[in-house]
Amino acid sequence: MPERKFIVGGNWKCNPKTFKECKDLVKAWSKNKNLVDKSKVEVVICPPALWMSTSLNDQIEAVGMSLSAQNCSKTGAGAFTGEWTADNLVDIGVKWTLIGHSERRTKYGETDADTA
Repeated sequence: MPERKFIVGGNWKCNPKTFKECKDLVKAWSKNKNLVDKSKVEVVICPPALWMSTSLNDQIEAVGMSLSAQNCSKTGAGAFTGEWTADNLVDIGVKWTLIGHSERRTKYGETDADTA
């Protein structure tokens, strides 16, 4: 049986303030990209939705990390203002998403059944 791979995620919440700061942070990480054994650890970065772009995805992947959304709608496509569907995320190359986090549960009443 292959050894289990650990996952380490960083949820940026609503930070940094600007896209430039976001890109600068990823650029700074590129100087230390060999500090993590990628065969044992998957590193996932969750920036605000506004900063998710193919250019940021490319930068994050070049450092050996993966881009993640901070949320994914439980609905499919439709009239759901501000929501991202799993299909939307896949379409822009995002392979990870957070679900069931505390803000969604306390402020929007999401349940285990919603995230299943």
